Amino acid sequence: MLQILQKQLDESSYCPLCQASMYYVEAEEFEKEVSFHQCSHCNHQVFQNEQHTCHCETCQNKRKKLIKETRLQEARKYQKKDHFEFDLNQLSFLHKLFLLSILDNQVHENTTHQEFIDWEVIKYHPITPNYYFQSQLLNQLVKDNVLTPKDFSDDAHQYYVNVRLDGYSEPSLFSITTQLRHWFYENLSLGIPFKTAEEVKNALYVVLYQEIVQFTQHYCRTWGIQISGNKNFQAFCYRLMDSLAVGQIFYLIQTALEYLHKNKALQVRNDNFINTNILKKTVQQYRERALAEKWETSTLPRPPNIPFSRMSEILFYRFLGYDENIFFQPVWKSWKKIESRLNFYSQKRCMYCGSNELTVDYDAENYVTLFCRNCKHQDHYFTQ
Repeated sequence: MLQILQKQLDESSYCPLCQASMYYVEAEEFEKEVSFHQCSHCNHQVFQNEQHTCHCETCQNKRKKLIKETRLQEARKYQKKDHFEFDLNQLSFLHKLFLLSILDNQVHENTTHQEFIDWEVIKYHPITPNYYFQSQLLNQLVKDNVLTPKDFSDDAHQYYVNVRLDGYSEPSLFSITTQLRHWFYENLSLGIPFKTAEEVKNALYVVLYQEIVQFTQHYCRTWGIQISGNKNFQAFCYRLMDSLAVGQIFYLIQTALEYLHKNKALQVRNDNFINTNILKKTVQQYRERALAEKWETSTLPRPPNIPFSRMSEILFYRFLGYDENIFFQPVWKSWKKIESRLNFYSQKRCMYCGSNELTVDYDAENYVTLFCRNCKHQDHYFTQ
């Protein structure tokens, strides 16, 4: 227990935490003289030796956090043996697409890069169409232990990619990124990132829906109004995408938002999804009236001032080989040109050895040629 003998302001000393002036304190502890500086604002104490400990609020919180992180580190050390390590190929198509969207601009052969993902640096980059969707995907990968925190803290934002590649643990980020690029950029000639064509179709619906949410949020942001998607709005948009192009849905949403804003029907905050539900109801009424009165729904191009996410670019343009028409026609029409090829890759095997290591020369109009990379057997199929 310290007994204060003398305390005077020392304006030449400043607190290392808050930069306020400090007191010079002379005290006595167990009949021994003790001197230290004490902050005049936050009570932080600076001792000349390390035998004494500061008990200000900041230092106590730091010690509590350190103890918590140490316990968390020990718990993870014991649980590590129970964690299942996914093979990169076992991840879903959507999660592979998300990982490539993160890594593609970060990892290159001729540049220096870290062996972990620094989320704090890139989280506001246009990785996915909207931020909430991005957070959902990240949290799911962390929950599945595909992304493991580099630091043992509650607010960790640096992650290792915890997957196996070609049977090996802890592959480099460059190896992971290269494999993902082979799957998504090489026209399916170096392997496929999906198990069935239906998996790709589901991802296509998801990303197009997130584009619709991004358009809606961008439009409302100019008015200072919050809005987001929810399950009911997603199901409604899916039904619209079965018969309308995404550009036509843009037009319906723009018309509905202009009407709602003009009549001051939207709230500043989207509490309990009030704005989302009002928008859904209004668009639904427009659509029902358009069908009843046989209106022709206009198509609105995707606004060029809305950032185009890396995920959308990779999926629409690089992997599916589409262009802006993906926004100008219903999904079923786009999918008709895509499905046969994906089905062929996911279902076909070499007739001679049964391998799925196939190089496919594909022509949607006339033929498909399979060349087995395992036994070199070649098959030809005519589609007409």
